[in-house]
Amino acid sequence: MAGLKTRLGLLQKERGLPPAAPASAPATHAAPASSSVKRLADRLRDLRAPSAAPPRAARAVPSAEEMAERLGGVAIAPGLVQVERRVPLDGRHGKQPLAALRDAVDLPDAPTAAPHGWLFLDTETSGLSGGTGTVAFLLGLARVEEQELVVRQFMLTAFAGEPALFEAAKSWFDEAEAFVSFNGKAFDLPLLATRARLNGRAVALDKPHLDLLHATRRAFASRWDDCRLATAERRLIRFEREHDLPGALVPEVWFAFVQRGEIARIPAVLEHNHWDLVSLAALLPILHAVHQAPGAWESDILAVARSFLRSGDGLRAYRLLAEHEAMLTPDGLRELAWLYRRRGDWQQACALWSRLAAEGCVESIERLAKYHEHVTGDFVAALEYANRLGDAHEARRARLLRRLRD
Repeated sequence: MAGLKTRLGLLQKERGLPPAAPASAPATHAAPASSSVKRLADRLRDLRAPSAAPPRAARAVPSAEEMAERLGGVAIAPGLVQVERRVPLDGRHGKQPLAALRDAVDLPDAPTAAPHGWLFLDTETSGLSGGTGTVAFLLGLARVEEQELVVRQFMLTAFAGEPALFEAAKSWFDEAEAFVSFNGKAFDLPLLATRARLNGRAVALDKPHLDLLHATRRAFASRWDDCRLATAERRLIRFEREHDLPGALVPEVWFAFVQRGEIARIPAVLEHNHWDLVSLAALLPILHAVHQAPGAWESDILAVARSFLRSGDGLRAYRLLAEHEAMLTPDGLRELAWLYRRRGDWQQACALWSRLAAEGCVESIERLAKYHEHVTGDFVAALEYANRLGDAHEARRARLLRRLRD
């Protein structure tokens, strides 16, 4: 009894209510204890009752069969829907002919030349932080089959469907010769590997991987404000999405679905993922063209050439820089002069060094000093260039002076 009165007093204090008035005199015939407890319990229940009406109950999350009907797909397992669309290669995506997907690709980090057998992939997730708490609730895959780009999407309608997702996608992963993604090396593939491991599923994810974000960045990072896929769509593919769901809102749509059964925006998530995959496929041959003729695309010629150089294709790097010499920055000219030097073409190398030295390029002045000291033996010319290098090259000047005296 005393405990109930104490709890009543605390609740009254929290609600700002006055305490119950004490009795002025003891009652002649006290009510039974059970009646007092009941009255206190009623008052406690009244105090706890919320002032506003209770929220409307959430709708039940639709089943896989219901979502399959809404999305134009099929329920292939409890909690899993598959949606497939076929895009003819004789059409265009934006201004880009999709028929170019039949052609060979020459990129510094391309695993093979032929895009047939490559698997394009993109995921939509419950968040962007990664880790074991992030779920890829939508897996989008695409590959070239005959005269079509086949886009296949696997969407979870319940967390229980995740093991079946990996089983359903396994054959496409197994048959792929290489993966193509946009930021997939840093995000999509590590996330898929983590989720497959947590679900005890063995999926062939350890394959050559061409990440088009890297190719886009090296060609345009110094030219564009950002290198997002949406920017590449607009500037290279010439494709503008209409009424597209922003990627940042995708996790919100997913949680509204699994927590409250809201389905209105789910088709927009699949549409967003579909366009990501088609744009990824359309971007591949464009980046091939950019790396063949970077000047025609107003891309970073030096960065493209250096990417070939890093991949071991020095001849391609040399040809790109030589063909675009008139468009090169001083950094590009220094790189080309070094490639001339590596090929033994001293005449061309010295011509570029002389041009750069006239503009005050310290590196080129030093190259000419070394060239005349060690290659031509013209110590007078070498000393003239060394004198322009300042005190940091005093040892070189002293050595040249000794040689001239000898």
